Amino acid sequence: MLDLPVVRRALPEVVIGDAGLGREIRWAHVIEMPDPDDLLKGGELVLTTGLGAGDEARHQAAWSASLIDQGIAALAVELGSSWREVPAPVVAACARANIPVVAFHRPVRFIEITEAVHGAVINAQFALLARGEEIHRRFTELILQGRGVPEILAELVGAIGNPVVLEDAGGGLVYYVSGPHGDDLALSAWADVHRAEDRGEAAEGMFAAEVRLLDSSWGRLLGLALENPLDDFDRVAVERAALAVAIGLLAQQHDEQLRARSRGAFLSDLADGRVEEGDARRRADALGMNPGSRGALLPIVATWRAPSFARRRGSADAGEARVADGITWTRLSGELRTALSSTGLPVLLGPRDVDLLILVALGARGYDAALAEHIAQLFHGALDRHGLGPDDAALAIGGPADTWVAAGQALRRVRRGAGAATALPIARWHDARRPGVADLLHDLRDTPELDAFVEEQLGPLLGDAAPRSRALLETLEAYLAAGGRKAEAARALHLERQSLYLRLRRIEETLGVSLDDEDVVLGLHLAVRALRFRRGLRAMTR
Repeated sequence: MLDLPVVRRALPEVVIGDAGLGREIRWAHVIEMPDPDDLLKGGELVLTTGLGAGDEARHQAAWSASLIDQGIAALAVELGSSWREVPAPVVAACARANIPVVAFHRPVRFIEITEAVHGAVINAQFALLARGEEIHRRFTELILQGRGVPEILAELVGAIGNPVVLEDAGGGLVYYVSGPHGDDLALSAWADVHRAEDRGEAAEGMFAAEVRLLDSSWGRLLGLALENPLDDFDRVAVERAALAVAIGLLAQQHDEQLRARSRGAFLSDLADGRVEEGDARRRADALGMNPGSRGALLPIVATWRAPSFARRRGSADAGEARVADGITWTRLSGELRTALSSTGLPVLLGPRDVDLLILVALGARGYDAALAEHIAQLFHGALDRHGLGPDDAALAIGGPADTWVAAGQALRRVRRGAGAATALPIARWHDARRPGVADLLHDLRDTPELDAFVEEQLGPLLGDAAPRSRALLETLEAYLAAGGRKAEAARALHLERQSLYLRLRRIEETLGVSLDDEDVVLGLHLAVRALRFRRGLRAMTR
């Protein structure tokens, strides 16, 4: 403002506030009324002759305080008509707030200053807009050229002359470009930002723009002021870069999701027996996995447990199950494939309905429980980063198959085992090499015959929702799970043995049976296990 010709002609003198001369002026406003409350929005250059402030020190101080409270950028006073010099109360109030006070020693037409200031503000805004559009165009070109996050951030560093850091929603480092400042200095500044935020303080010397994907926060892009303070253009550039990063990530994610669906369709066809050996090899090779002579294929299936992961057949996502917060096997497939590939074994995986179908080429490694445990650890480690665990997804691992056709048959069996595992006690993984009773009950879960069987066996305990009936049903389940060993059942239920005996007698009386009869026990055990599939009573067995 002081460099404008119309201002220089007024012989300006900075009375106080040299340290605040860098303040941004948003607008210019003339104020001559005695009560200036609620006239401003902040960032204004206030022009005055002092007429409204008057000659009383008390009123001058109150008048100045009102302007300061409204966030003015500077105060310019024309001397002569009201004041011969800027009054001490005005100077003192502005000095305390570090507000620059400028005195004009020659008369000046305020309208000329406001026109000049407004023109300069508009020109600066237009220049900022033009620079913002230019950097946005450069980011867009990078995306269209197939470049990714590293190139976008390198372009941003070149534009703002300061380091930038991309972090995920948890504050973890994803990527950074330090520029000429060096990695240590850039990462130290980034760590300082997090330390300040952990203390609940506003971090200084940085600007952060949110990176959003699919209506949720993916992370932040931070510009760190090491070389120069961050100005308005730097902030615009960081915001445009954050948008470009989001578009780039979405493009990569979309590509991965298309590939995941193709892999899922192939594995589903394989499991349904619709692919012959030669075609299977060719399709697997086209999808990026050709184990060749690398040994057997290990079938693995993951499936969602909770009702929120229920199927939506016929949806836009080819029937894939969705979670309330948007997590699907399709979205997780890239991360899970990376995790499982860290074993060094080729992996092919893809979603189908509520399931994630997986084949791992074992090569010379062979199969053992240690490998299964390692795969489960990698799988659940990837889910854990999204707040999911074994209680959200069941993982079933089958036995190795020597051919693609055999692998498809094994996938079908393991898929069945994974569905059955959703009604079993929570475990990191389930051994699906040999079908069990749970698989049979899972297959029969929607049949009227199974419903009738459960009602016939357990009817008196099911018709009453009272806590007593539920306690008896829970006791029966624990007793049967313990193989009729009463001491073990009592420990599982945290009951005194005498209390358990009383409950078992009550169960016999309610059902009209004897728990000493092997056929009765077998029927009740099947019914109780079937009940889990009918009503999802997994909570009892956790």
